Amino acid sequence: MRNISPEGAVKVAVTVDDFVLWDGVPMPDGVTPLGITKSIAATLTDHGLTGVYGFSHTHRLDLDPGLMAAWEAWAEAGHHLGNHTHLHAPLRWMSGEQYCADIDKAEGLIGHLIALAPERYFRYAMDMAGETETKRGQVEDHLRAAGYRNAPISAWFGDFAWIVPYYRAVLSGNEDAKRMLQETYVSSAVDQLAAHAQLARTLFGQDIPLIWLVHGTTIATDTLGRILEQFVERGVEFVPLRQAMAHPAHFGMPPSNAEFLRNHLQRYAIAAGIPEPHLDPELFGQVLSAAPVEGLDTVPVFEEGMLKPLARRAGADYDWTW
Repeated sequence: MRNISPEGAVKVAVTVDDFVLWDGVPMPDGVTPLGITKSIAATLTDHGLTGVYGFSHTHRLDLDPGLMAAWEAWAEAGHHLGNHTHLHAPLRWMSGEQYCADIDKAEGLIGHLIALAPERYFRYAMDMAGETETKRGQVEDHLRAAGYRNAPISAWFGDFAWIVPYYRAVLSGNEDAKRMLQETYVSSAVDQLAAHAQLARTLFGQDIPLIWLVHGTTIATDTLGRILEQFVERGVEFVPLRQAMAHPAHFGMPPSNAEFLRNHLQRYAIAAGIPEPHLDPELFGQVLSAAPVEGLDTVPVFEEGMLKPLARRAGADYDWTW
């Protein structure tokens, strides 16, 4: 089994986004945000990772204040919390003033828990830091004034693509599809980490510590342990977020662009004219079409259940591109 990098160990800071998932995302019976949060927090601890930063937007607290138990459980497990905005809208859907106010609203709800962490980190929703330098600069000024530093994502694997197919597989009792989805989820996490490590070497001439993202989903609770084990087998050394953030690649900000769902490293690649890593289209199609159930196609579920309502709350025209 080849290492992630031919140059030696790759340092990786694990982070978790949205352990309380977005409105409109379906969950199997008996699965709750609190259960997901506790499961992922325990898996991290069991594999020797403590003080992992979780970034979860706070909008669902408006309708269900009892969900605060999930944020509290994350902190009680020995992990840290950051600010991920209130609405989870991309910056391009809001003015700079609105986005700063949204950051402040999240701070007002979970700031007492964020204060328990050794450093104050913020993460742009969907890691999308706006389409103009002027707007992003306004937000960055606001973050500095509030004592935050942006913690970008420099490795991910499009794990949102598995959410609805895995729900369908569990709902329909399709064990073959469920097994295939778990296997491809794990292999994609490993393969995309290797692809991002290669991109970093192309951009910077050396391996850099990568900030890796996984979302708090049902399939993550079932497979995260396997992913972490395979990372170690492939030469990954887990490090705290503070250590990864010390690298100049995470101090700098790549140029703004209007692309959807491009992480920090991918935006560097776009600016440099270098191909960026993405899931293989054939695999992507296989995942999206797994365990079909009428009325539960992935794109309509995300558009009608999550993205369009989110755009309305942000006061924006829906302009998502798939």
